[in-house]
Amino acid sequence: MSSSIPTEFIREIVDQTDIVSLIDSYLPLKKKGKDHWGLCPFCDDGSNPSFSVSEQKQFYYCFKCRETGNVISFLKLHQGYNFVESVEALASRAGLEVPFQDSGKETKSNEPLYKAMEAAKVFYQKNLSNSSSAQLARKYLLEERKLSGSSCKKFCIGLAQDSWDSLTRFLLSEGFKENDLIDAGLSKRNKDSKLYDVFRNRIIFPIKDRKGRVVGFGGRVLDSKDVPKYLNTGETSIFQKGKELYGLHEFQDYRRDYKEIIVVEGYMDVIAMSENGFNNAVATLGIATNRFHTQKLVQIVNKIVFCFDGDDAGRGAAWGALKNSLPTVSDGIEISFLFLPEGHDPASILEENKDGFKDLKKNSLLLSEYFMQRLTEASSVSTLEEKAHLASRAMSLLSGMPESSIKKLLEKEVSRITGLSVEDLESQKKPNSRIRVNRVNNNEVSSAKEFDASSIASKALSALIHNPKLVSQIEDYSWLGTYKDPEVKLMLSFIEFFKAQEGLVITDFFSELDAESSSFIGTLLATTEPLEEKNSKEYLLDCLKGLRKLDSVSRIGELKHKFHQEYLTEEETFELQQHLIANLENLHDDDKEFLRNLSQKS
Repeated sequence: MSSSIPTEFIREIVDQTDIVSLIDSYLPLKKKGKDHWGLCPFCDDGSNPSFSVSEQKQFYYCFKCRETGNVISFLKLHQGYNFVESVEALASRAGLEVPFQDSGKETKSNEPLYKAMEAAKVFYQKNLSNSSSAQLARKYLLEERKLSGSSCKKFCIGLAQDSWDSLTRFLLSEGFKENDLIDAGLSKRNKDSKLYDVFRNRIIFPIKDRKGRVVGFGGRVLDSKDVPKYLNTGETSIFQKGKELYGLHEFQDYRRDYKEIIVVEGYMDVIAMSENGFNNAVATLGIATNRFHTQKLVQIVNKIVFCFDGDDAGRGAAWGALKNSLPTVSDGIEISFLFLPEGHDPASILEENKDGFKDLKKNSLLLSEYFMQRLTEASSVSTLEEKAHLASRAMSLLSGMPESSIKKLLEKEVSRITGLSVEDLESQKKPNSRIRVNRVNNNEVSSAKEFDASSIASKALSALIHNPKLVSQIEDYSWLGTYKDPEVKLMLSFIEFFKAQEGLVITDFFSELDAESSSFIGTLLATTEPLEEKNSKEYLLDCLKGLRKLDSVSRIGELKHKFHQEYLTEEETFELQQHLIANLENLHDDDKEFLRNLSQKS
């Protein structure tokens, strides 16, 4: 039997949480007009911050990717929490306890996975400390990499034995379930359905989230013949490598001592930096630096130093880091790039001379310097065509930055080099009324629905979402069920939802929707102004009346009935003719005869 959270408490905690304060604690927001604005954490914005947060309506909306929702959906998407974890986080902020109650429904909890990962971490550590087979690993760490026992302990370094299933057998003996080991990314099944360890004969580096929970592992080979050299836990419900940084949890113990974070390339670089007194290093997990990484870091410090090898691969990684960092750069944020001499990594530099690393860091290139250096190296500007190409490329990259002094200075520098004015460099986009709502996640776009924001149904829906109490003015709405338009179906769901219970607000409706519908509701909320209350009822009923006229089949029946019972006005007669003509191919003979007679009379 599992536990559930009472609906009343969920509504209470959502109502108590100020969405602006919540989101501002994860990413910077600036008030502009009546709303707060920032860079969208779910997509790459355009030339201006596209992510708006409404204090009045308590919802967020991105004008580019159309991601929208309330405080719970924000925590689910941004932090990777499940629903229960999101409610718990909100309750913690409010100083409340979540009143779980018994429920007949089973709820999948990640707690067994965290426990399995912690047990695996301890198992690996004991292997490194006590196992007779760990001599090669200890020699590598202590003699070749010159790490102390305290550093190994600080980062919980361990060893996966050269065994097919030693960890699996141990965890099963401790009472863990097979499926939990698989879900945690610790074990896999072979073709005979037998479990075996994912990590074998590797030095193990536990990866912790900011709460200190082990969410994954990295493993380095001991035998040079094994591949790959480094192996990470696969994607699981508790681990997404694109959102984690190795060493970030350990850095938090030293947060007050540092105003900057150094981003290096691997586990061993982080540990070597710590061994030499630099406790402010973190590393990505074998992937390029992305926007999630930089957003996490600028929440903690206002200065980031990217440290890369001086070879072609290092320079390529640096350029990728720059492009992905631009959307997070605003006034007060300083990002720089440190290139090490070819053939060196942080550990080798520090081993030779600790002060040598400090001297190199002093000569690191500021983002603005590296940006212009890289562009001018890649594009000659000796001809007009080359200047145009450089301008186009530069402005495309700068379009993702929020409005700031540094952005204006970069635009002026591009202007100086190309000879084009800043006004000539800028481009404008016009909105389209037909909105194709795509679900954006980790650069993948799923199937989409197409809503028409200019339709009569959308106008009616807009009136309703700004004032849900208007549903009380709608008596007969069953006829809406005959429409196939997505915005009409959405309006019908809205009416039924708010008819079912009094006192609901628009943010309650978000939890009932799929991603595309939620995004469209957010679009209407963000792009349309509420009507004055005295006009809203009449406007809504006019929209519904107009919508009903668009349903040819139903409208033909209504008007024919009225024709036989009383009489049609000239306007109604013309409307009936148009509906009959529009459906001419599907008309029965008697309706065709009716149309001829109607045309002769008119």
